[in-house]
Amino acid sequence: MISFMKIKQILFNIPFPIELFKDNKINFENEKQREKLFKRNIYYYLYKNKRNKLLKQRWKTFFDLAIKVKEYLNKKYRKFNILSISIFGSTLHSINNDDYDFLAIIKGNIFENIQTKIKLDEKEYSIGISLKGKENLSKGIIDEKSKFNKEIQNKIINRTSISLPYRHMPISGFDFKENKKIFLSNCYAQIYDLLINSYNSYYLRDQNNKVPSQIRARKILSRIFEASKYASLIFPSKELEDFQRKIMSYIFKKEYNLKEIKKLFVKFVNYYNKLLESYLYLFLPSTNSLG
Repeated sequence: MISFMKIKQILFNIPFPIELFKDNKINFENEKQREKLFKRNIYYYLYKNKRNKLLKQRWKTFFDLAIKVKEYLNKKYRKFNILSISIFGSTLHSINNDDYDFLAIIKGNIFENIQTKIKLDEKEYSIGISLKGKENLSKGIIDEKSKFNKEIQNKIINRTSISLPYRHMPISGFDFKENKKIFLSNCYAQIYDLLINSYNSYYLRDQNNKVPSQIRARKILSRIFEASKYASLIFPSKELEDFQRKIMSYIFKKEYNLKEIKKLFVKFVNYYNKLLESYLYLFLPSTNSLG
């Protein structure tokens, strides 16, 4: 079993309030604008110069589902003023997903998640809608009425607010402002958050964890892939490329052996720990030990 007690915890350091949006609205049907958004996304390259063809292949599905998400929200919650709808998650890089995750940002203060089914071209998709208020993400405040506790809200608000332009693909509404300096300075906090979340939610197996092994393995793969992309933005290396290539080989072959993927997870955690000790300790005064 892995002990996270030896890892130096990287804390988020976000100077709220921050601006979330640019002035312009997205025209996702415009090929040139769409290509710029693809290139900005952390999944544009799967590893090194290996382009992610899924972005181009699925853009129409992204767009059509986003329209239906907007229609669903306007019908169910007429009071909402939707500022942005974006897609995020493993759908941007995984093969044959039938579940799609969208983020809808509205005016005001709200922190909610919605699960629904949406039919498109005779096919039914499982849709997750992360519903967040502009004030929550721009000011770092929590929704006191939410069913989610303060700790969960803080974590999700922190990691979402600074990664919008890179992790999320804006499809409708306003484009995201590229707070690149804030984003880069928090990349390793993002990695730690992904690792500890993977460990607690999918690596460990307790009596309350009913998630099937294949899904647990796929979730771990997706999170260490994202973590590796953040790491390569700050300290690119051949070892990170090898991690990404290995992860994509599992995904392309649809091989989700939990035992093997746990070993890959441990290997990445060890790499990350070594990276912190070697390159980051002197430069991150906000770090402190969990022990």
